[in-house]
Amino acid sequence: MVFGLNGNTYDGLYDAVSEIGQSRTVRAGNEWILVFRTFTPEPDVIQDVKDVLSSFDIEDIRYIDSLLLIGSKKAVKVDSSLVEDLVGDRTRSPVIITSMKDEIDRDFGFKVYDRGPHRRLAARIPIIEIKDFKDEFTDRIKDNILNDGSITPDTLDDILSVYLIADETYVRIDPGMFFQEIFDLPLKVTAKTVEAERPTSPDGIILGESPTELVELALNRLKQHNIYRDVQFVEAAGLPYSFDALAVQEDDRVLLKYMDAPSDDDVLPMKLFMEALNVSKGWILTSIPDSDSQPLNKWEKDNISVLTINDL
Repeated sequence: MVFGLNGNTYDGLYDAVSEIGQSRTVRAGNEWILVFRTFTPEPDVIQDVKDVLSSFDIEDIRYIDSLLLIGSKKAVKVDSSLVEDLVGDRTRSPVIITSMKDEIDRDFGFKVYDRGPHRRLAARIPIIEIKDFKDEFTDRIKDNILNDGSITPDTLDDILSVYLIADETYVRIDPGMFFQEIFDLPLKVTAKTVEAERPTSPDGIILGESPTELVELALNRLKQHNIYRDVQFVEAAGLPYSFDALAVQEDDRVLLKYMDAPSDDDVLPMKLFMEALNVSKGWILTSIPDSDSQPLNKWEKDNISVLTINDL
């Protein structure tokens, strides 16, 4: 989706970049926005996207909500899903994660990568699967980062993502939540951090049943598909509605959403968007339900499956 900017909604981002050809990732409200100063007075979306992608790792587009292309006469905002369509299968490459894994000490080593307009942090965990993460690992990660001293609360704003990498799997977690745990900072509440915060524990960075890991495990089952993350829709009433991912492989389309406790009211929008997008299956990811909760297989007739950590 591409649209012209109206009013002053993004005026505050115009000063984020000052030179033509410069780009920078900034957080604005609930969004991560990649701001790019275009070479032409009016943005040429296709060419500008190519220019932007030449300056940073394509994998990161999965975690950026949108691009703001600013020319001297006009600016346009580009949804990140369009960028994924333009760059195709390159967004699914595991090369970046593999490279980070090879460069970092397996025994709780970490490294900050300064690539392009933003930074990422990766930490290695000495386990085979990230689902085997233990609470005591949190202290090891915290101690290593604090003792190193290269990361401080004043140097966090442009860190876009944090990866915890095991031997065979990894998880990306919200940097706000991660550094809140490390430095005991007040958590910046956004739509994404609220969703990710629910099943976590104040004593640990990540639990085996966190929404983040459930999504990663589910997407691993769909790794032959084209993956579109953090998919945003707008209902007829004008209300926003988000899904964790949409996986597409020819006629096979799967819509994924994490829900704490799925109900008929929660599932109805999924049914509607499945019909609108001609999606064949819907996956609801949730924590293991209480024994006295209602049966969760009642939506299977609508091609909606409820998956927990045990199913993935």
